[in-house]
Amino acid sequence: MKKLFKPCLIALIGLATATGGYSQTFTLPVFPDTQGEVGGNHAMFNSRIKWVVDHKDSLNIPMVLHVGDLVNFDNYDHFEVASKGYDVFDAHHIPYAITLGNHDTEAVGFNSGSAAPGNVNQNLRKTRKFNSYFPVSRFTHQRGRYEADKSDNAYYTFKVGKTNWLVLTLEFCPRMGPINWAGDIIKEYFNYNVIILTHYHLTPKGEIDTRNAGYGDFSPQVVYDRLIKKHANIRFVLSGHVMSSALKVDTGEHGNKIYQILQNYQNDDMGGGYIRMLSFDIDKKTVSASMYSPFYQKTREDKSKFILEDIDFIKQGEERALKR
Repeated sequence: MKKLFKPCLIALIGLATATGGYSQTFTLPVFPDTQGEVGGNHAMFNSRIKWVVDHKDSLNIPMVLHVGDLVNFDNYDHFEVASKGYDVFDAHHIPYAITLGNHDTEAVGFNSGSAAPGNVNQNLRKTRKFNSYFPVSRFTHQRGRYEADKSDNAYYTFKVGKTNWLVLTLEFCPRMGPINWAGDIIKEYFNYNVIILTHYHLTPKGEIDTRNAGYGDFSPQVVYDRLIKKHANIRFVLSGHVMSSALKVDTGEHGNKIYQILQNYQNDDMGGGYIRMLSFDIDKKTVSASMYSPFYQKTREDKSKFILEDIDFIKQGEERALKR
């Protein structure tokens, strides 16, 4: 399986060279839930980090994204492992954004993934350990946040070629305050392509979940109705939380296609070290998606592998009536 991946990598490099030094091609690595690996297989967890570092330049990686459940239990050992792993990204100046899953909060126990005692809804918003190990200063591309000194709800920007990008992280089953705040940020960055990074959105069947997980605030469906479908510049919604891979494409109120992608393999060999590879070609208007494991050096040959075509990327210098 290792040999199957190399031609794709070579082809991507060749395409990048032909289009003028990666100006319009890039790859976003998306980390699924890593909770099992942080708790039980550190080598697997670290393998994907090393792989990203090794391929940062050849694949033109502008950022790394994580869909949440970075850790499994609410304890210092797990956050130590995760933090030490991300130290490697810091050392190589690779920016990243992490959205918080329920396991990254005090909603779970110190030594258990089950609900912690007390009010689980209130515990979801207690994220002291995460924000201690991952202070705002570590997020070099972060431009602002809903609450001071907390990255639970935050936004990040990057630029590739003629495209500007906004990555916005939302807390698990968010409160209405962050939902409204997110809308204001997306309006302000109306000429940016927007990626919503949230832990909980699609079901395993590829449907937008209508539940609040039993202890959150508003469901993914409410987030979609109140926020996602209302903005012309939203292009992608990335999530995890449930197994395993799914794709849903909807049309927003302004006619824009919204590509919603689920990735999570936590119950399959602790996660298998897989990375969601999203390879963008702005000129061709495509995104190629696959799940690749540096640990096993193989790509999954299943529904997780697909190509999105005719994507309407927002480009600098183009005159268009973007409705706010």
